[in-house]
Amino acid sequence: MSTEPWAYQTLACSSCHDPSKAFAQDVAVPTVYGQRTGTRNVPSLQDLPHFTHFFWDGREERLDQAAVAAFTNQAEMAQPDMSAVIRAVSQKPDYRIRFKAAFGNEHVDQERISSSILAYLASVTTGRSRYDAFVAGNTAALTTAERRGLDVFRGKAECSSCHALEGAPAAFTDNQFHHSNVGMDRMAGQVGTTIESFKTKREQGVPVAALVLSDPDIAALGRFAISGQGNDLAAYRTPTLRNVTRTPPYMHDGSVRSLEEAIQREIYYRSLARGAPISLTAAEQQDLHAFLYALEDLPNDTR
Repeated sequence: MSTEPWAYQTLACSSCHDPSKAFAQDVAVPTVYGQRTGTRNVPSLQDLPHFTHFFWDGREERLDQAAVAAFTNQAEMAQPDMSAVIRAVSQKPDYRIRFKAAFGNEHVDQERISSSILAYLASVTTGRSRYDAFVAGNTAALTTAERRGLDVFRGKAECSSCHALEGAPAAFTDNQFHHSNVGMDRMAGQVGTTIESFKTKREQGVPVAALVLSDPDIAALGRFAISGQGNDLAAYRTPTLRNVTRTPPYMHDGSVRSLEEAIQREIYYRSLARGAPISLTAAEQQDLHAFLYALEDLPNDTR
């Protein structure tokens, strides 16, 4: 995880994806190039090879493309093009040494930069939590409250219908797009205007990524900005819950400050979506909250 600054010597990958914060950030949205405020909460980089779509709106389906997208996005690291990135890497003696060790010579191109980042991302894994130990057979790994919380998670609260428990280790995501009703107040009364503005700018050749990361109204369109399908309006990719206790604030816009509030919101809006209430007692909510702490990797591997 390079700490080398790229956006005119102000931003590095780890500026937003902090290894000490589960490769995310502890602010609602990041400060990007030019000291501007971003539009979306920084997603974690953990377990990315297990995902089928990348970014909150799933605008990339190939990890090798997603890995280099931030370099040239003018709302992120603001390099003019990949040629500028290649030149910058080529001018670093320590990088040339590492490229020669990895590839046999010092030649730098986009494919090698991308594959280097992918190799690193493949090492950013989870699966070392007390929950994983419990699943592997160590019944003492979870407290009584955490075991009750797991029962609520996969039962009464229906959390696992989106935050899937299948797999070893479990990904805690279904890789699908869902509505959370977060940020909908921003769209009230102006959805049509925002969509028309978005379409006009796209016709002018402005990349989707540049639009969603610089305009909060367009960012609020969610998956719709990619698919153009009405049922994708304000839908976002299900995030993993691995190390979720280390990545507040929550939701795609970072508007939910605490895990307790996130749990309450999910219960309320899932109840609306299913047309029937999910009635959790205060004790059950506390147990669910306790269980989420069992998803922390131990020890905290910051690489």
